[in-house]
Amino acid sequence: MADRRSASLHAVHDAFLQRGFRRSFSGADIAYTGSLDETGLKVPVVVSLDDFEFITPPKIRLLNHDVKSRGHIPHVLRSDGTLCYLAPGTVVLDRYKPAQTIIQCLEIADRVIRDAVRGRLDGDIAVELAQYWTDGIVFVDLPPDFERDAKIHLVTFDREQTVERPLASTGDSPFLLLHERCTGKEPAPKFLCPVVRVPTLYFDPKQPWPPKTLKDLNDWLSVVAPAAVGQLEQAFARTSDDYRQWICLSAPNGRFFIMAEIPQAYRTPEILKNRRLRIGAFLKRISGLVSISAHAGVSIDEGYVFSRNLGGMNHLAGKRILLIGCGTIGGFLSQQLVQSGAGTGGGRLTIVDDDDLMGANLGRHLLGTPFLGRNKADACADFLKEQLPYADVRSVSHSITSDLDLIFRSDLVINATGEEALSIALNELAVAQRPNSPPLLFTWIEGNGAATVSFLCGDPERACYKCLKTDLARAPRYQLGRRDVSIEYGQVRSCADMHFIPYPVSRAAAAAGLACDMVLDWAAGTLTHTWRSQTLDHRLANRVKDCNPKKVESCPACGGNLE
Repeated sequence: MADRRSASLHAVHDAFLQRGFRRSFSGADIAYTGSLDETGLKVPVVVSLDDFEFITPPKIRLLNHDVKSRGHIPHVLRSDGTLCYLAPGTVVLDRYKPAQTIIQCLEIADRVIRDAVRGRLDGDIAVELAQYWTDGIVFVDLPPDFERDAKIHLVTFDREQTVERPLASTGDSPFLLLHERCTGKEPAPKFLCPVVRVPTLYFDPKQPWPPKTLKDLNDWLSVVAPAAVGQLEQAFARTSDDYRQWICLSAPNGRFFIMAEIPQAYRTPEILKNRRLRIGAFLKRISGLVSISAHAGVSIDEGYVFSRNLGGMNHLAGKRILLIGCGTIGGFLSQQLVQSGAGTGGGRLTIVDDDDLMGANLGRHLLGTPFLGRNKADACADFLKEQLPYADVRSVSHSITSDLDLIFRSDLVINATGEEALSIALNELAVAQRPNSPPLLFTWIEGNGAATVSFLCGDPERACYKCLKTDLARAPRYQLGRRDVSIEYGQVRSCADMHFIPYPVSRAAAAAGLACDMVLDWAAGTLTHTWRSQTLDHRLANRVKDCNPKKVESCPACGGNLE
């Protein structure tokens, strides 16, 4: 490795010299100074190289931010002049060809800076405006078309975190409830924040940016969004006696928040209270003294989160899903369901488990030490509501057998317990109540994590769960486990858990993933195979093709041949 690094250093050095760069010894990193677009613009830069694996590209920093006195340059960070010439993941750099890789990066940077300086990339400023709106962020829990008064609260999302972050919402966001759960207190006093719809926002690279005063802001808005000029002053007149005021510009290229502060010398009762209704005219006179800060909006509303993850695919919003079993598989599955939209859009996820989380569970359960001794369903519901507080997640801490009505109030029932006796009982109930029973999804792990299986039944013309194994004394219909392999059992000290089947946590996560995929296909109406398996250890299990099992006439549950 030392020889390779030494060879890379020499190759990189030669490549830089070929481009007319010289080694710089002013910093701790390996750096070279030279020029981009060496035959044209001759833009002076310093190139820092601290990753010889080339997982990240060399950092290129302009020594003069305002190249050729043109003002702001697209793709150049105003804070330190760093040139963003490669988007992450767009180009794979070759670690085995360091010299060619350095030349490749410099040539790409040449093109970017050349196009940027000559105005060919000015449109990118609108696309990436949030990158230049740099004073901070505001989390946004608002519908995409929201256009009226919002409220901004300072909230905490984590019990261990003391930092308060601005949240824009209608005032009834579930994130406000999360703040109360984390801190035991209501959020800090709210601020009025009108949301004003504006056209696509951009700025002239030749002009100073970003605006730092109310005057700068209005000068800019008079060009890009004239209707928004004066909105901040009007908001000041409608709010309380605070010296601060928020406003949000909602544009097709993002949401952009502005907070204005009246100078200290003018924060008097006469101005802030007695003359509040006429404060707009006063602010216009001192607009050059009213400081503003710009904050980019970061969406965290449920619609954005699920559309980003699933794109155009159907998610689980609006569905009533009952998950029986919150153990090894069920814990991971509950999280995946919520992250797929379960419990949102008027839907609900109900988790049922009468067991408590114990030490033996920690090695392969979603929950960890903070939840020891708690009922698994209750603890899992609390955990999920902290992760995604807008999800309606309910818990039932007793056995499903004592509350069977839950089944018939659901759109889909999932049995993730892996208990065959319970599966047979639930199947019998569902078959007896057809067509009034919801579809049942059974998910389990074969042997010592050798394979995972998910099976959805509910169609009277197809197999029920019992059709997969009509006689307990016989082999199952689909023989996943190899006949010559015995299941290994483990034993723990607690009398409440005398034996268990060892397998790694990865197999539980795989089983949950397979089940979640089937649930998403069910929701989208694209479920092509009702029986799916995934073989994870070919030494222990066979591979069985996905299929749609047919009914078995001798099935005691749905075939009518009871003995």
